[in-house]
Amino acid sequence: KREPRALMADQVQQLVDACSRLRDKFLICLLYETGMRIGQALGLQHQDIESREKLIHIVPRDNPHGARSKNRAPQTIHVSASLIRLYAEYLVAEIQDVVSDYVFVNLWREPIGEPMSSKGTEDLFRPLRRKTGIEVHPHLLRHTHATELIRSGWSAAYVQRRLGHSSIQTTINTYTHLTDEDLKKAYEAFLAPKEADHE
Repeated sequence: KREPRALMADQVQQLVDACSRLRDKFLICLLYETGMRIGQALGLQHQDIESREKLIHIVPRDNPHGARSKNRAPQTIHVSASLIRLYAEYLVAEIQDVVSDYVFVNLWREPIGEPMSSKGTEDLFRPLRRKTGIEVHPHLLRHTHATELIRSGWSAAYVQRRLGHSSIQTTINTYTHLTDEDLKKAYEAFLAPKEADHE
């Protein structure tokens, strides 16, 4: 089975910098920081975001334009203060006059104010690929989030809960791909206390 590719942190920053609109920056940052599927992100409503508590509730729902949430169980994800600030900036600068329950809506193409569709998302990612030269798609940001968690020492059980996998085996099979450099660092960390004892 092919191992999923993951982006480097500087590549994610290039993608964010290439976005000219806050909505698009927020979508990229949300996918990268939470590991949400694109259908879950497009199904988000403002009531699902608890800014004060820095929580996002993923509620299984299909948005009116065909973006479908694969996972049928609700879950809650903790997020950073910086992501919440970006959401607040987006609210003030771009959608304060738009009447919609949905977070991600059409702002520059008809029908204005309607929830974004999967096609609308592709219309965002296509120019990003062209501008940056990075072959990115929404699910790659999910892979990147999971890979970073595992490399930082998260257990597969924690990653399973955060990604909403029904089986931990799915998480293990898909995301525990480690490079030689990862293995080297892990072994050096394992050896360090032993070597200290012999000094």
